[in-house]
Amino acid sequence: MNLVVNQIMMGKSEGITKMQIAICDDETGTCSDIEEMILNFADSRALQIETEVFYSGEALYYSIQKQCFFDLIFLDIQLLQLDGVSVGKQIREQLGNEKISIVYISSKETYAMSLFQVRPLDFLIKPITKEKIVFILEKFIRLSKVNKKEFYFHIGKSIYRLYLDEIYYFACNGRKIEVYTDLGKKEFYGSMYEVWKQVEGKGFWTIHKSYIVNTAFVSIYHYDSIEMTNGITLPISQRYRKVIKENLIQKYQGE
Repeated sequence: MNLVVNQIMMGKSEGITKMQIAICDDETGTCSDIEEMILNFADSRALQIETEVFYSGEALYYSIQKQCFFDLIFLDIQLLQLDGVSVGKQIREQLGNEKISIVYISSKETYAMSLFQVRPLDFLIKPITKEKIVFILEKFIRLSKVNKKEFYFHIGKSIYRLYLDEIYYFACNGRKIEVYTDLGKKEFYGSMYEVWKQVEGKGFWTIHKSYIVNTAFVSIYHYDSIEMTNGITLPISQRYRKVIKENLIQKYQGE
């Protein structure tokens, strides 16, 4: 059998070698506390983590705009001028950056369900504790490793590979499965059940018998549809609306 592996994305090998984390809050004490918790976590796990602190949304966004890369940002919502939600939207929409994971922090729970367009990793309520920071860092590391896993499919006698974090969604078109990425579309013969067996528990949700989506690329959730970051709108069938709503509440409720 002729084996051809098509690697769509060249990136880091599986696993975390070094993390760049930004902390942005206009309260110096909060920044210091979070930074200390992160560095203590790094020491306890023998991880390489570098932190950088910002006291305004403008300073953080300017740094990212100047090609300063962060894997993870702890971002206060209630900043004085350019607030955290606006910073997040500019990162996603103006810079087109979906790679940076954002964790919002706030003293108010009411923000939690209004952050879908920014697609945050999580939402924390002040006061920030060691347990909350450890939970977030472990979650980030776990998802980073998961998302670097591959999806395999056959086209003829060749086997192709895509990284999960490059896939927007899968669509069923008769006997064919269409897989959409930022580099275009691939088609192969298969079933949605076979797709689900590879992506279950890895950040993908079934929203319709014909669609499985990567939640990292969903920009807006509606009752009966979703909008993807590439501008495509996909339907949520009645069968899945309740479970999607429950998943959303669980994902974005304050920790």
